[in-house]
Amino acid sequence: MRSVLITSFILGTVLSQPAPCPHGWVNRGSSCYAFITDAPDGWTEAEFHCNLMHSRLVEIETVVEDEFLRLHLMDSKATGSFWIGLTDTLVEGEMVWMSTQKIAQYTNWWPGEPNNLYTEDCATLKSGYSFHWNDESCSNKNKFICEKESHGNENVIG
Repeated sequence: MRSVLITSFILGTVLSQPAPCPHGWVNRGSSCYAFITDAPDGWTEAEFHCNLMHSRLVEIETVVEDEFLRLHLMDSKATGSFWIGLTDTLVEGEMVWMSTQKIAQYTNWWPGEPNNLYTEDCATLKSGYSFHWNDESCSNKNKFICEKESHGNENVIG
């Protein structure tokens, strides 16, 4: 009888824990990612859309996070460009993460990028570049990736 109660308590505790990420989001570490492929939009609109979902455009801070995103996009046979939260709209040539305004410490630009060709101020992961980073015009209509903290870490992202 005692083992049944303990098992019931453990199962009840596990089953009552909320999922780490909302339905449709992908969990990795302390983050949840939404890959928005059905509503391409400009960079500003993509950031707004992420904000409506209590998230932000993804901010890729490590090689491990970058590799996870690249592999996920390649495994899902994604094509095109995906906005990330990096921009130099405030100071040309100074790429900062939008939510913190901090200069990106880690980057993974495709060779020769960013090149600011045609006034390109916003960053993407581009399929034609094996999902390495590329700068594009912020008004281009692209897919995008939103990021938020997984359940239990909501206070980390503002």
